Amino acid sequence: MEKRLRLSNKFALKKCQKEVCIAQEDRVSQLPDEILVYILSFFSVKEAADTSLLSRRWLNLWTYIDHLDFDATKYLDQVFVQPKLQKGHMDKYLTWVNSALQKFKGQRLDQFRVYYDLSKFAQHDIDKWLELAFSKKVQRLELDLLRCGSFTRNFDSCYTFPERLLGLGDSSSCSNNLQILSLINQNFKSLKVLILKSVNVTGQVLEFFLRNCPFLERMQVHGSGTLKNLEVVGPSLKLRHLEIYSCFNVKSLKICDTNLISLRTSAGKVLLLKNVPMLVDVEILGMPYTHLLDDISSRLLCVLSQLEVLTVDACISLFDYPHEDLEHYNFPELTKLKKFVFITFGNSLRVSGQSLLGCTSIIRAAPQLKEFELQVMSIPFEAKKECKKAAIKCPLHHLKVVKFSGFYTGLFQLELVRYFLENGVALEKIIIDPGTPFFYRIPPCPSEIKHTQASRNLAKLQLECEVPPAIELVIL
Repeated sequence: MEKRLRLSNKFALKKCQKEVCIAQEDRVSQLPDEILVYILSFFSVKEAADTSLLSRRWLNLWTYIDHLDFDATKYLDQVFVQPKLQKGHMDKYLTWVNSALQKFKGQRLDQFRVYYDLSKFAQHDIDKWLELAFSKKVQRLELDLLRCGSFTRNFDSCYTFPERLLGLGDSSSCSNNLQILSLINQNFKSLKVLILKSVNVTGQVLEFFLRNCPFLERMQVHGSGTLKNLEVVGPSLKLRHLEIYSCFNVKSLKICDTNLISLRTSAGKVLLLKNVPMLVDVEILGMPYTHLLDDISSRLLCVLSQLEVLTVDACISLFDYPHEDLEHYNFPELTKLKKFVFITFGNSLRVSGQSLLGCTSIIRAAPQLKEFELQVMSIPFEAKKECKKAAIKCPLHHLKVVKFSGFYTGLFQLELVRYFLENGVALEKIIIDPGTPFFYRIPPCPSEIKHTQASRNLAKLQLECEVPPAIELVIL
């Protein structure tokens, strides 16, 4: 009797589980197509297409999604390890995107994203993709064609944005010319976000988008060799965020009478800012053979008093003048600055022998500073120098958080830690992240793991005895 009861209970359990599964399946299948397509829009294109295997009901649902994200991270990771796979994977990627777009039945596109290492040899295919994207009233357009998915490619091999699609160039080669151009002229105005990486694009094209896209809020251009002059002018522009980076042929970047909020640029030497009252977040990259602090003082003078976030990507430039003591640099006051990020290469420190205390000139100029972050872009090295002490003292009444990202290299950071401990009246936390801030497509090798652990151990050895208990020390 007991055995029969156990069998009965087991059978009842299986029956209950089966009924639950059926009930769940029924609830999903009862949803209208519009809801199912909306759910699929949160998937990648590949994931959404895979649902066509579930049943006949799901066969074509994915072809109506309004987010087409052709992310090929898997291919990029493989090519990074085995470059000889590049040609074969590129052909597979082009075939995949072309096949998916041929099946696409949606009436509009909220997002169209291409993420793969594509050069000018894919010009014809990408042109076709853009024709479709614009005809579907695309709102977010992203062409991320960086070499290996991470690096700016040689300008001569970059894909070139087709001006003819906007009616700016020779449109005679456009398939179904008049019909397509008419459709595009009606629908491209829906654009809200434009991101172009390793795409040759002219200032004429970018200004066309600025003038004719009333909802365009974000524009990012990385690694364009044909961008020479750009004007972002006029209070009617919706643009709030602008990035012009690694476009080394830029001769003039003019930003006037706009409500821009954030700016990231490597064109500091040719930057002209005027009447940008909303600009509060700036990242500026200093190229070799320029004096970055002079660039900041002169080019950003009209906005320094309103900045809340300032990122200085110093690279090598702060150390181009090894005989100059940057610590005594008379920097204009940044009365509203809350966060300051300083990026440099450790190799520059090693070659020049300079101290990181030079960046305290900006810190002292920001009486409201709450957060400071240092990013050292290098591998650890032996510091054959004596630990210096800041010559200038300045109480930091609002500084609460200090963060060191990248490999901890010993005395160079220790000098700054001691400076903050001595002057940081309100300091609450010091964070040490010894991992490299570089983006890696593959897991770190044993030597990199060893370096990271050595950096972590060195930070622990040096700082645990320096930082008082009242200040939280976090070593990641």
